[in-house]
Amino acid sequence: MSNGNHQICSQPPPRDWQQGAGVCLVFRKQNNRIEGYYGYPHSDAFVCLRGVINGTQIVGQGYLVSWEGSRWDTFPNKPFFWDGEKQLQLAQGKRIRSHPPSQDWILFQKATLNFQSFYLYQKPQMTSPKQLCDWRFEKKNNLMFTA
Repeated sequence: MSNGNHQICSQPPPRDWQQGAGVCLVFRKQNNRIEGYYGYPHSDAFVCLRGVINGTQIVGQGYLVSWEGSRWDTFPNKPFFWDGEKQLQLAQGKRIRSHPPSQDWILFQKATLNFQSFYLYQKPQMTSPKQLCDWRFEKKNNLMFTA
């Protein structure tokens, strides 16, 4: 896969107005590093990801925003699958930022995405990761990427 912007999804590109099918990863690749998000098209269910490509996996970190419509009051420290397809595994979650009354940012120090059976779309159709994911919070919280 070349450097640049990409979209891969668990199902082939739809032939209608939809921007993706199944669950998708929309990302920017630079050498073996990626930064983007993994989630369901036309929904607010996604996890921001960054990491390194290791074969057919991406290994790194992820974060999500818990809010009134999608609340995460508790989250396991041990690995769990975020999605029904069991492709994204998250672990070591901690609340890193809060905006009372109802918004929390949760960082998972370990994120592993298996994209072996995903389809590469000709070009990204979904929202740009820059519009959804902002990793600048880590500077304020002294967090560093360690993949």
